[in-house]
Amino acid sequence: MAEPFASLNAALADHYHVERELGHGGMATVYLAQDLKLPRPVALKVLRPELAAALGPERFLREVRITARLNHPHILALLDSGEARGLLYYTMPYVDGESLRDRLNREKQLPLDDALQIAREVADALSYAHSHDVVHRDIKPENILLESKHAVVADFGIARAITAAGGDRLTETGIAMGTPAYMSPEQAAGSTDLDGRSDLYSLGCVLYEMLAGRPPFVGATLESVVHQQLTAEPPNVTSIRPAVPGWVAAALSRALAKTPADRFNPVALFGEAITPHTSAAVAPEPSAQIAVKQRRISWRNRGLIVVASLVVIAGAAALGRWLRPSAAGLRHPRTSIAVLPFQNLSADTSHAYFARGLHEELLTQLAKVAALQVISRTSVTEYAKGAKPPKEIADELNVGSIIEGSVQVVGKRLRVTVQLIDAGTDEHLWAEHYDSTLDDVFAVESDIAQQIVAAVGATLTGTERTAIAEAPTANAAAYRLYLQGLEYYSPALVTRRKLDIAQAFLEGALALDSTFALAHATLSVVHGEMSWYRWDPSPERLARQLAEAQTALRLAPQLPQSHIAMGYVYYRARQDWQAALKEFRLALEGLPNDAAVWTRIGVVQRRIGNWNEALRAFGKVVELDPRSAAALSNLGTTLGFLRRYQEAVDWINRTLALAPEEVGEDVERGSIWVSWKGRLDSLGAALDRHPPNTDLGASGSIGAMQALRWLYARRPDSLLALLRRTGQPAFVSQEFYLPTALYAAWAHQLQGHVAAARAAFDSAQSLLDSAVAVLPDDWRVHAARGLSLAGVGRRREAEGEARWLQQTKSYRDDALDGMLPAEDRARILAGAGDGDAALDEIERLLTRPSFLSVHTLRLDPRWDPIRSDPRFQALLVKYANPQPVR
Repeated sequence: MAEPFASLNAALADHYHVERELGHGGMATVYLAQDLKLPRPVALKVLRPELAAALGPERFLREVRITARLNHPHILALLDSGEARGLLYYTMPYVDGESLRDRLNREKQLPLDDALQIAREVADALSYAHSHDVVHRDIKPENILLESKHAVVADFGIARAITAAGGDRLTETGIAMGTPAYMSPEQAAGSTDLDGRSDLYSLGCVLYEMLAGRPPFVGATLESVVHQQLTAEPPNVTSIRPAVPGWVAAALSRALAKTPADRFNPVALFGEAITPHTSAAVAPEPSAQIAVKQRRISWRNRGLIVVASLVVIAGAAALGRWLRPSAAGLRHPRTSIAVLPFQNLSADTSHAYFARGLHEELLTQLAKVAALQVISRTSVTEYAKGAKPPKEIADELNVGSIIEGSVQVVGKRLRVTVQLIDAGTDEHLWAEHYDSTLDDVFAVESDIAQQIVAAVGATLTGTERTAIAEAPTANAAAYRLYLQGLEYYSPALVTRRKLDIAQAFLEGALALDSTFALAHATLSVVHGEMSWYRWDPSPERLARQLAEAQTALRLAPQLPQSHIAMGYVYYRARQDWQAALKEFRLALEGLPNDAAVWTRIGVVQRRIGNWNEALRAFGKVVELDPRSAAALSNLGTTLGFLRRYQEAVDWINRTLALAPEEVGEDVERGSIWVSWKGRLDSLGAALDRHPPNTDLGASGSIGAMQALRWLYARRPDSLLALLRRTGQPAFVSQEFYLPTALYAAWAHQLQGHVAAARAAFDSAQSLLDSAVAVLPDDWRVHAARGLSLAGVGRRREAEGEARWLQQTKSYRDDALDGMLPAEDRARILAGAGDGDAALDEIERLLTRPSFLSVHTLRLDPRWDPIRSDPRFQALLVKYANPQPVR
């Protein structure tokens, strides 16, 4: 044995010192060697001489470099490759553990939980590799290493490199690619055009062996095994091990389907299918119990991480400057960044929040940097790892850099892997692996943000550096509870249950650290949402919203989230638009690239009546959140108010192209066609596509819009039939409170049934009198009451409601929602017989942004009392071609 080692060491003397043989297979011999440049042990694999001669070095090494770019916690990295004195070799980290084959030789069958965990981790590695167009081609227990009870896949892409480099010459070596007991049928048939479904079949064979103690097919000869792979169905695993659950056996059967199209695709679906059904996240305990159960942990390692990171950041900054191409060579600037959702690799699903929480907070950290443009969470959510190639993502999001990452919690250890990809070239520019404790979560997060900034060639100001590095709390357990709270609070999908759970976690965090300003600010917003959506509109809830915002500002007056919280108080609780705008602008100073802050500024500017400023803000949101239906919708709706109808429809079309399931946008587009061209067919088609009880948010429901459609179409029979089917007392939304009896009264008026109309108005009046006693300050109830009073001829009382509407804050101070009470006020006055006052209001609405148009005036029968007025007819002529508001 001395002579082979002497030859090897002589050939590799500049790089490695070979110590001993670790094993050998059909393609290569593996040695333990010491890396002489970076003192560390490595596994050195040397290809068989006849195989090396058949391949030739150039093509093989070129193919190997493709797989060297893979960076994943469950993939054994390829460190180096080369050719020396006719030897082809590559090196990987030396894993001081055992292979899955070693464990199977010892135990034969593995515990169910262990087998499923290993299979899920291998599936995750395969899913990542397949997303980078790398197929393993030789998944088997020998290539799955076990390190700290976790699976790591070795030799990734080596089979591909050998196949691509060798071509037909491989047959001369007598070497077959793949291992018969784990070959897919298509691989056994000799196909070289393999995809990820082939790897999945091999993984199915491995899982089968872990559970049954033998592969699906065994035989006396290799030919026998290959024949079975092509033609036979494997025995059901439960026939060998009855304790295997049926859902595992079903997933395994599908993975082992003979036809690739019948298997899971992508392989990530197999990982999900073998995840225990009982592993769903459990709702948290009450906040008091959470606080008691959390242990106080000091962040003792944070200083070490931050100090060490300064050295790495300096290197990354130099790298960023060296790599940065000229502006003319870039399709999108490298400082425009998309951070894709982090993969959760934790076996314990209770730790899933770490991946989403770290992703959310990293976006917030990067949004603090003015030199960057960071795509918002909503737009990157659809791009889970492997969903699309980086270049395609780059074009859809207009970015030059893509960040991928994974998070794994093992016991009390936190493993985070992050890499930066040049979206234009698919080149991996920078990668980092963090292996720390759960106590270091914020330090890791801060370090990642700073390294990304440096790697893309941007510069941090002193203020930005401080903002990113400053820990929000000294209590690591409190920060973890805060991240769990974020898991349940999502502005894009608000439900009462989620807000209740978020509140419990945030209160638990504050029980551990009452000075945690970020948690106070977020809790204030949660209280505000509970009030805004009327799940708890009590004065006590509003008081808690204010108190938490004030506490956050007192503790951290420079924290952007403190100003966001106070902005919500002014915006939603007090309707003080100017004060809200001031707070949101202060938040923007610290979060210049935060799409949510720009959205808040846009909606406030709209309330104030600064329409062009609102459009500019929403335009910025679309830059930062280009795949957000809500962002596109805000632009489309606002342009509709401004009577820029063609542009509005164009933006809503873009919204629906992105999110065709958005029912509200479908109906909104139909409504714009009514205002623009008086076309009810488009609105009708949209309404007919959806069930009557479909929620439309501020527009109420499909049923409510159908009622308006039949009223505009002057089809009283259809309207009455609709009201009978709905069977509800009123149509209610943030924009109206209209008893269905009121619609019935208008339908009877169209039929000329005076008595029936009077009875329906009286019924509506009774309901509204009760409602106004409960909601005395609600303009929606007063508006409907005025309409019903006008309908029964109680003119003076109706005019009283019109005057009441004119004095409301919405009418006087809200350029957006003020359109609604103004239009209802005009209808009340028209119905009460005060034509001049009604026409004054109508002309005012026609000269500014509003829902009203000459087409809705022509269609709506509620304007019939003044329709013959010459001034009304003159307005229809004057504003027949309204000028867009700019």
